Amino acid sequence: MKVKVNRGTNQIGGCITEIESEKGTKIIIDIGANLPDSDGKVKPEIELEGLTKGKPNYKAVFVTHYHGDHIGLYNKILPEIPIYIGEISKEIYNMVQTRLSKANFVEKKDLEKIASFKTFTIKDKIVIDDIKITPIAVDHSAFDSYMFLIETDGKKVLHTGDFRTHGQRGKAVLEAIRKYVGKVDCLICEGTTLTRDNTDVLTEFELQKKAEKIFKENKYNFVLCSSTNIDRIAAIHKAALNVHKMFICDNYQCNLLEYITKISRSRLYKFNDGKNTKVYRYASNMLDEMTDYGFVMLVRANPNFEPFLKMFNDHTFIYSQWLGYLKGKNEDYKRIQEFVPKDYIYLHTSGHATPEAIKEVIEITNPEYVIPIHTEDKEKIKELTDKAVILDDGEEFIIK
Repeated sequence: MKVKVNRGTNQIGGCITEIESEKGTKIIIDIGANLPDSDGKVKPEIELEGLTKGKPNYKAVFVTHYHGDHIGLYNKILPEIPIYIGEISKEIYNMVQTRLSKANFVEKKDLEKIASFKTFTIKDKIVIDDIKITPIAVDHSAFDSYMFLIETDGKKVLHTGDFRTHGQRGKAVLEAIRKYVGKVDCLICEGTTLTRDNTDVLTEFELQKKAEKIFKENKYNFVLCSSTNIDRIAAIHKAALNVHKMFICDNYQCNLLEYITKISRSRLYKFNDGKNTKVYRYASNMLDEMTDYGFVMLVRANPNFEPFLKMFNDHTFIYSQWLGYLKGKNEDYKRIQEFVPKDYIYLHTSGHATPEAIKEVIEITNPEYVIPIHTEDKEKIKELTDKAVILDDGEEFIIK
């Protein structure tokens, strides 16, 4: 079995990992687009023979989740190569891209490409010639995210994608690895937080409790978080309900949450089930009620929400995303910077595994080799394991 990280050994995001069997069957894990650097510049996108150009030479692409730095190059993949993604992830991604298409940011042919994605669930085992791929559900800031257990040539590789253990379903991640994975020959592991300060990482439950306190002390509350960070929205929603505040969204956000409510079996994600988990779809006739009783409203960094901030000028504003968006020079980042008031309250926790969580996964899987990806300092993995294999982009590694 061969492993090649075409991109992602020395950067966060934009990862494209290749697995090849002795027979020559090749698959790709993630097809992420590059993230902008601190100056707002984006590196030129990668072109791979047989994947994005030329004659098809890969049997399939598997996507861990719907964040752009993991799926963003989907429309560059040759049409003969199938793309696999979680069933719920596909629907969420389609909803997001459909909204963007209405603003002319996404072309019709791209929506057609998304519609062609093949899907899987946690019960599936996908066989591509002589390679077997088993999706393992994980906790991340994208709903319906996965690790992949890849088996061929009598070897086992676990590709973690992005994951964490401090989210609402974090404990289940380690239990699933123990139950469905066990020992592997090679662990390909994200290392996003290896260069970050992880001394005070909140759990989503702790974040919820802090939000409750803020909402209880402040009548009018706006929260900026990713519209697809369902676990974060669940924490904010629960906090609002616990202090008897109206929880308000626009049509797009409400539609997404109604979909999650419909497909999820967990009480955690029952946003609007007709009982006591009401989500209010904003309408102008609600203004008197909002004024009288107070509210928690989810917002996004676009002009549609600016009138609300002005209307309730004595509001509290919670920023619940990566702080890097408030510092970078990218145009998308500038839009966020212009929208967020200077007196915001920062209330956020990472969607990525802490070094301690990575170490736990290493201990459970007991691999012969650990290959770090999705990190700005791959050498840091050596602080967690003596099995580290440090690769450069495009370097081939043979698992013997």
